[in-house]
Amino acid sequence: MNIKLIIFSGVMTALVGAVIGLAAAQIGQRNFNQLKYETQYYKDLHNRYALIGASLGFIIGVGQECVRELKADGDDK
Repeated sequence: MNIKLIIFSGVMTALVGAVIGLAAAQIGQRNFNQLKYETQYYKDLHNRYALIGASLGFIIGVGQECVRELKADGDDK
């Protein structure tokens, strides 16, 4: 298994997931600069969406690349 390729795939899908998370935060807020709620939880919500998206993207990317690597190893035998 190529660990560098697996990590690279995880990082790239984490970036895509972070962008999707930021887009979800933007879509959920009418005016991104003017917050709908005033509590600290809602003020930091767009940061959490990006973190959640990046985490899920990394997990999905690493999992998908591991499956590809295992399939390639199985086909060689």
